[in-house]
Amino acid sequence: MKTSRIVVTGRVQGVGFRYFTERIAKRMKVTGTVENKNDGSVEILVQADDATLRAFIEEVKEMPENPSAHVDNIQVVETFNSEEMVKFRTVY
Repeated sequence: MKTSRIVVTGRVQGVGFRYFTERIAKRMKVTGTVENKNDGSVEILVQADDATLRAFIEEVKEMPENPSAHVDNIQVVETFNSEEMVKFRTVY
C-alpha cells in the first residue's frame, strides 16, 4: 500500500493539531498516524489515493476547525510502500 510521510511545521504542537488532524482523517476515511516530533514539527503517515491525499493535505494546511493552529509549511517528504493500516490514530 502506498504510504506518504508528511512533515508539518508552524504552531502545530500544544494547540490540538493532532486531534483535529485525526478528525479530518477519519472524516475522509484515510488511514495512518499523526505524531509530535522533538523538533516541534508534526509527522503524518497517511495511506490514501492521490486525489484523497491532495484533499487531505489541503484540509490539514487550512485546519478550519482549529484557529489556534497555524501551518507554516507542509511537505510530503517521501512516499513508500508499506503494510496496509486499518485506521487512523494519534501516536503519543
